[in-house]
Amino acid sequence: MGKSIPLSFLFLFAAASFSSVGGQTPNAVLVIEGGTLIDGTGQPPATGTTILIEGNRIREIGKQGEITTPANAHIIDASGKFIIPGLIDAHVHYRYPWIHRLYLANGVTTVRDMGSQVERVLTLRQELAVGNILGPRMFVSGIAINPGSVKAMGVSTPRELAQKLVEAGVDGIKVTGYTPAELEEVVEVAHAHGLLVYGHTGPKVDGRAPGALLAIEAGLDGIEHGYGVLEDSMGEAVKVPSDFDPAIRDHLFRYWYGRMHRNFDSDKAEALIQSMVQRNVYFAPTLVNIARHERTPEDLAANPALRYIPEGEPNTLASFGEEERREWMNTLVRMKEFTRRFDRSGGLLIAGTDSPNGATLPGWSLHQELELFVQAGISPMKAIQTATLNNARILHQDKELGTVEIGKYADLVILNANPLEDIRHTRNIHRVIKNGRVLDPEVLLEQNIRQFGERGEQQFDRTRRE
Repeated sequence: MGKSIPLSFLFLFAAASFSSVGGQTPNAVLVIEGGTLIDGTGQPPATGTTILIEGNRIREIGKQGEITTPANAHIIDASGKFIIPGLIDAHVHYRYPWIHRLYLANGVTTVRDMGSQVERVLTLRQELAVGNILGPRMFVSGIAINPGSVKAMGVSTPRELAQKLVEAGVDGIKVTGYTPAELEEVVEVAHAHGLLVYGHTGPKVDGRAPGALLAIEAGLDGIEHGYGVLEDSMGEAVKVPSDFDPAIRDHLFRYWYGRMHRNFDSDKAEALIQSMVQRNVYFAPTLVNIARHERTPEDLAANPALRYIPEGEPNTLASFGEEERREWMNTLVRMKEFTRRFDRSGGLLIAGTDSPNGATLPGWSLHQELELFVQAGISPMKAIQTATLNNARILHQDKELGTVEIGKYADLVILNANPLEDIRHTRNIHRVIKNGRVLDPEVLLEQNIRQFGERGEQQFDRTRRE
C-alpha cells in the first residue's frame, strides 16, 4: 500500500532510540512505597500505599506494610508524593523524532496519532512497541479520509479507503471531509471490524463536511475540536466579508470559526449535547488548540519549553492581531461552556491536544488542556480521568491502561504535589514509569538537548550517537 518507507526516515527515528535512556530497563520487581494513589477510577485517594510491579505489569496494590517486598526489588520512596495513571494524549500528529522523550518527560505514556502516511506510522508504532525507540505507546489512525486522500490513495470511494485502512491494521479511522452517505459507508466498514470513526464535523460553510448533527446521525463515534460543535450551536450563520474564501485557511479561522461566539444559541447547543450523549459520541474539544490564539509572540518567546522545539515549528501562533485574539477568546468561552455542559450531561469527555501543531507543544500541552477543563468547571479528578480512563476507553484499552489497578500495564506518573488541590500539579513530575521502566524527566530532557540541540539545531544529524 503506497511507496516503501525510505531508509533515511527509519534511520532518523531509530537514531533517537540508541542513546542511553532516562532510566533503568524494567526490573524484575519494582516497588513504589508510601505514596497517595489517585488510581483514575474516580475512587477517593488512598494514602500510604504500596504498589508492586513485576516486569511491565502491576501485580499488587495495598497499604504500606501489608505487601511483602522481595529482596531483589527496586524501591521508590514515594512518601509525600502522589501517583496517577500514565497520561494519554488522544489527538497528536506524530511527525518528528525529537518528540519521543518530550511526551515521556511530561508523563504522557500513550498517544493516538490522528493522521499520517499509513506505512510510516505503522512502522513507527511497531518500533515503539518492541522498544527499539524510547517513546510513548502509540495507537494510529492512518491517513484521514477526505476527497483528497481518497484520490491520493488511488481508490474510488471513502468505503474503499476505509477497507484499505482496516486491512493495514489501524486502530481507528479519522474523517475530515465527507457527505453523510459517505460517512455511513465508512462507519459500516469500521464498525464491522470493531473500530471507531472520529474526526472533524466541519466546516459546514463550504460543504466539505455535514456538521455535527448530521455526522452523529450518520454514525460518527467521536467529534474532534470544539469549533465543530459550535457550528451546530449557532442561531444563524456568521456574517463574513464579501471576499471571504473558505478554501483559505486564514479566512476560515479568522472570519468563521473565530466569530462563532457571536451567534451562540444555548438551546441548539443543548439539543446537540443531548444527541451526542444519547448516541454515546465522545467529545475531544482540544481547547488548548484554541487558547493558543490569545498568546502574543512575546508570550511564545518566554516559554521555557521552546528550547526543546526546533525553530519555526510553532509557526501558527500569534498570526492574528489583537482584535482577532479577542474574538477567539470569546469563542473559547463558549467552547468551555459547551464542554462543561457536555460533561455534566454525562457525555464522555476526552483529552487531546493536536500537538505539536502551532503552539500546542508535545507533552506540555496536555497539562494545559487539563487546566482549561478545570477552568471550564470540571473537577480536577474528572479532568485527570479525561486523559487516563476516558482515553483508554475510546482506544478500547481500558482493560490494560487508564487506571492504576492490578493486572494492568505499569504506566504511572509520580507527582511531587497533589493534583486534586491544583490541577497544575500534574506538571510537577518526580518520576514517570512507562511499561515498568522508571524514567527521570530531567534526564530525558537533557538527553533531548544532547541529541537534537537547542531549538533543534542538530535535528538533521543522523549519525549522532550518545
